[in-house]
Amino acid sequence: MAIFPEVTRVQIGSEDAATLRGAGALIDDPRRQRPRYFDGRFLAARDLIRDQQYFLTREADLGRATGSGVAEGLGVLQPPGAAQTLTIEAGHGITPSGELVRLEQAMQINIADLPRTEQLSAKFGLGPIPIPPLRSRTGLFALALRPVEYTANPVGAYPTSVTGQRVVEDGDIIEATAVILVPWQDDGDGDSLIARRGRVARTIFTQAEDRGLSANVLPLAMLALQNNILVWLDIPMLRRELGADRADLPGLGFAPRALRLAHLLQFQSHLDYVKTVSSGNYPASAWFPALPSAGPLPPNVVNPNDFTQSYFPAGMKVDFTIIPEDELPALVEESLALPPIDLTAPADTFDAIAVMVLAPVPRNEWRAVNAKLTRQSGSLVRKVSPAATNLVAQRKPLEILQRLRLPALLAAPIDPSNPADAEWARLAGLGSLWFVRRRNLAYRDDLVGESVRFAGASSGATDLLVERINSLGLGDQLTTVLDKASPRAAIEVKSLLASPRFVDSPALTAAAIGEFASAPALNQSDALGVAARLTAPNVGDGLLRLEQSTPTMSQPAALQNIAAGNGLVIDKVALTANNTEVPNIASRVLVNPSGIVAVSAIKLRQ
Repeated sequence: MAIFPEVTRVQIGSEDAATLRGAGALIDDPRRQRPRYFDGRFLAARDLIRDQQYFLTREADLGRATGSGVAEGLGVLQPPGAAQTLTIEAGHGITPSGELVRLEQAMQINIADLPRTEQLSAKFGLGPIPIPPLRSRTGLFALALRPVEYTANPVGAYPTSVTGQRVVEDGDIIEATAVILVPWQDDGDGDSLIARRGRVARTIFTQAEDRGLSANVLPLAMLALQNNILVWLDIPMLRRELGADRADLPGLGFAPRALRLAHLLQFQSHLDYVKTVSSGNYPASAWFPALPSAGPLPPNVVNPNDFTQSYFPAGMKVDFTIIPEDELPALVEESLALPPIDLTAPADTFDAIAVMVLAPVPRNEWRAVNAKLTRQSGSLVRKVSPAATNLVAQRKPLEILQRLRLPALLAAPIDPSNPADAEWARLAGLGSLWFVRRRNLAYRDDLVGESVRFAGASSGATDLLVERINSLGLGDQLTTVLDKASPRAAIEVKSLLASPRFVDSPALTAAAIGEFASAPALNQSDALGVAARLTAPNVGDGLLRLEQSTPTMSQPAALQNIAAGNGLVIDKVALTANNTEVPNIASRVLVNPSGIVAVSAIKLRQ
């Protein structure tokens, strides 16, 4: 067993220290000198102050080792209807210099009362910037926390000489945290505060500039003030989480992940603001000089009539596809490794940028949507063309010759009567579209094929399914459904009815057969649409509740009434009913199928 020495630091003699220093093998740290105590030494205040400074320095070194940022809390909120008031939540964080800042409880502050720090010019070092009167404070400011200390609690000080007199001195040093405003030095002082928001975000997230923020402050948010009135508040622009400011791949030019994630959050916040002041279709460059590598899209970006867009630059390749909504976070996380999209860059650079517009689809609707989209072309990706296709006419003749290439095939026009085109148009009109930047990799596309799903029960399993349905008294209804179903639709019907949830619930089985029977036609897309409705979250829970409370719900008479086409209506009513209403609903299902519809309609209206 190894024995570790009690002293972790080896003490060397003065002569050895001089020898090592002369050889360049000893590095002194003047910040960490502390008094050496011994019996008989005369102690003065300066010795104890040096002792305090030593421990404060060591504490700051440990703080810098973990990084800087907010450790917990410290959220900034604007109370409703308040133009000059902000609320900072309780929490703590560490400044870039390693100092701890802490708020024990939430505090409400008046912007006009906050002090403004005097800053030296970060570029020229010319001296203090003149400070305007507080009543006319206008511009961009960083709301930050700064560690401060002050003295308090007076005590008597004895004279240090024979002729000296006793005086009173503050006996304690109290550490505190001050809320301050730091002026932000940007290049758009003459522009409107709304326009400066996007330009400052581009500077921070694409050029990684902090514009001279002191290492002794912890920034929490960016404020835009007009005569001390808050114009906009942007928290992700400056707030960073503790421990997230390390680059993922050092040496490859990657920005720290905290910066890339903050760009996404800032873009979402800025987009929410733009939605309140602009309702029309606009290019992204009108509000966002730089886009993150992934983010949500405003409404009506893709025109469902002709599948064109004017949001992204015309030279950028834009495709449209679907994605299961529970996989979207993982794809966004993966895209954070890509650089942001600088919309102020030369137009030539956009030819090498590809963007995918994503329509999130609930997991239970995935196969139904997939079948509709692939019925016509067999592809889940649709090209989105630029709305301003005549931009090539604005180029110079030499530039046109340099860019001469074979013309791209125009996308097929939208046919509303076609189920696939109608589904593409519906997806384009969703308000939950996202975009992600795509990698430029040489994927092989020479292997073309079509996926065919082989599913369904075997002959033995089919016999068991038919036997179970007959025992429930629903054999005739199932036969009617299978007779009008296409071969692929019949596979989907049998697969759904053979799933464990429907096998365990006769009422849910009856509701499914009723939904299939009520469909005017039953091809694969129709069957998948019915399956999507029946497997949506919480669907069927009301029927299961009726079965658990009333065993007679499994009788053929009740199942026949459910299969008459009212199963999902009964399910909704039973799901929201209280415990005393459940037996009444079950009795109506047994004896009066038309009455339950009336009761259901009244219940749903309430």
